[in-house]
Amino acid sequence: MDETIRMWDEYAATWAAKSDEMWMSGSRKTILPFLRRFIKQGRLLDLGCGDGAACRLLTDFEVTGIDVSHEMLKIARARTPHATFVEGSLDALPFSDGAFDVILAVNSLEWTDRPLRALHEMTRVAPLAIISLLGPTAAPRANSFDRLLGSDAPMGNTMMPWELEQLASQLGWTLLGSENVMKEGAVLTGDRLLDQAQAFSTVFAFKTR
Repeated sequence: MDETIRMWDEYAATWAAKSDEMWMSGSRKTILPFLRRFIKQGRLLDLGCGDGAACRLLTDFEVTGIDVSHEMLKIARARTPHATFVEGSLDALPFSDGAFDVILAVNSLEWTDRPLRALHEMTRVAPLAIISLLGPTAAPRANSFDRLLGSDAPMGNTMMPWELEQLASQLGWTLLGSENVMKEGAVLTGDRLLDQAQAFSTVFAFKTR
């Protein structure tokens, strides 16, 4: 976790300079429309909120963001005064049971070294979870490489989209829908696992309880 915090603190300004574009016209542009297929308003917790870009766009929700990076949260608070931001980790959420109506976790589960614990925490605080998980060839996956050398790596686990589905099923979650964010040049085949494998990310909607 120390490596994760260090990396995102150092990268915060660079990330923040391009994050709005990612949400408006880049790799994350379909995520909020996907979320609104399942819920239109309510109390939303953005897990791994970064600089708060999604929180700025979710004006129809009562939004709270949480992140491990102090530097990211400084930017988020400055840019998004209408939202609440908390410093903390996904696997130990500092919120009461049922505090939220929906959780949004966009490419953030990959960075915890206790993903199963994070899923249990999601179950505890919200009945609906919208989760985006990176595909195996997405460039940020390189941040897990040092784990093979026995070192602390910024990306804490290598859970794949199909493994998230399996864990969710074992936890008693219900899959409500999913869609792939395809990499440039990739072609959908109609095969679930193959399409997830060549996607940049897969976005899921789960009923957690």
